[in-house]
Amino acid sequence: MSVAFLRSRHAQILILLLIAVQVIFNFYSSNRFISRLDGDENSSKDESVLISTSGVGVVTTNDGMLRSSSISTNEDIKIIAFADKHYVALAKVWYERLSSLGYTEHYIVCVDDKSYKKLSQGNYRLIQRYITNPDYDHPVVGFGRQLYSLRLQFTLEMLQNGTHVLVTDVDNIFNRYVPLAGFLEERFDVFHAYEMKYPMNLFQENGFVVCAGHQFIRSNSATISYLRDEVLGDCFKANNCDDQVQYNVALHKLRIHWNVNPFGNDRIKISSNVKENDGLLVEQLTGTASLGDNGKLRIKIWDRDFCWRLSNDLPEKCPSMKNNWVAMPTKLDEHISEKRFNKVGKKIAMFRVWDNICRGGDA
Repeated sequence: MSVAFLRSRHAQILILLLIAVQVIFNFYSSNRFISRLDGDENSSKDESVLISTSGVGVVTTNDGMLRSSSISTNEDIKIIAFADKHYVALAKVWYERLSSLGYTEHYIVCVDDKSYKKLSQGNYRLIQRYITNPDYDHPVVGFGRQLYSLRLQFTLEMLQNGTHVLVTDVDNIFNRYVPLAGFLEERFDVFHAYEMKYPMNLFQENGFVVCAGHQFIRSNSATISYLRDEVLGDCFKANNCDDQVQYNVALHKLRIHWNVNPFGNDRIKISSNVKENDGLLVEQLTGTASLGDNGKLRIKIWDRDFCWRLSNDLPEKCPSMKNNWVAMPTKLDEHISEKRFNKVGKKIAMFRVWDNICRGGDA
């Protein structure tokens, strides 16, 4: 065998190796598969973060990908959403959608007798927790405040009874099954979802606000203290809570040490012609806060692709179909053909609109 032949074979092998290395490099670069913790002391060391594109920019976490262990599956976990006599039809749509996804721990909390009697005629898991003297004539500052007060108080009671709870709204659109026990595998006490910009003053001060209509709370001494002392305060006694304000004021006062600066130039934000959406944070935040004698509160805010909350902006800002768990859209009237629908009818139609625009017609 000649020296020239050996040299040519050697060159061919080197070329093939270089090509293989380049292919592997391009694959990882295009998917940007990064094993990193973003400075999060509460994340497990083997956490992997896959970054891919979506309508809100990127998917930057493994939210909802954890599976529960035999330890946490024995825990008492419930999903609760509240309904009054006006929201019975919508509550049915919400409940049946969760059932179709495989959930078995969801309950409708009936806040008046009429809603309970109507829903009792069907196969729904119900909890009775009535509002005393509901002020239906004033839906915002009357009944609305009564409902939000009850929601905070009942959440606290569930935590005190040892129940881990996902508090959500009946107009929130669940798009895939995520085992809630998986959240217990993460070392966080409270999981919040991003809101848009209300209350504006706190959005400007904190760089974001969280949504009162969707959070998972672990039952322990820290969260009981958080709900009782920091969030609820005296507003339940006055029956005058705006839980959206209460949660965000509490987070502001706690002076949380976030893993990254929400105002940092490297933070990914939504760019939109819709004023309510422009400048909103996308990526998850994690942090800790001192509760004095009650220890440390560990907080996570889910990324916006996982828990999607925006004002319209569809289909441009649809989240990824694979990663998105819950959608909380608002102001979709232009997409609803039935213009004579009342408020509840439009919310029900919103489920169909969402599926058609962002889920390819799949419920």
